Amino acid sequence: MTRDPGPDPNAVRIGSLRWRVVIATREQEPDPDSPGIVETLAEMQSVRADVQPIGALTFYATEQVETPVTHRIIIRWLDWVDTTHVIFRVTKRPDQSNMIERFRVRRVLSIDGRQRFLRMDCELEQRA
Repeated sequence: MTRDPGPDPNAVRIGSLRWRVVIATREQEPDPDSPGIVETLAEMQSVRADVQPIGALTFYATEQVETPVTHRIIIRWLDWVDTTHVIFRVTKRPDQSNMIERFRVRRVLSIDGRQRFLRMDCELEQRA
């Protein structure tokens, strides 16, 4: 008797790409007026995504991560997304005001190596 291993944890389900998010390139350069850094966002693109909180874990799915990962974001395959990108999601609060979340991309992986979906392990950087 064989045991069913259950659903594939990497499978993307129909309708799961329900959030509209914006992917932007983060460009940083030295501030000429102070010792800090000036950050600009460029090359923005809107896509559909599945955004799932996973908690601030040191080990995630038996993979060791050196930086905190708080969310897993899955989108359709884009070959140009890397760790220099940032993800924005805008949602409505109960009082109808906007809540803007900014996620820093920490790691980018294809799901099952098939180049159909892209999994990004992200850190929630700001919520306003």
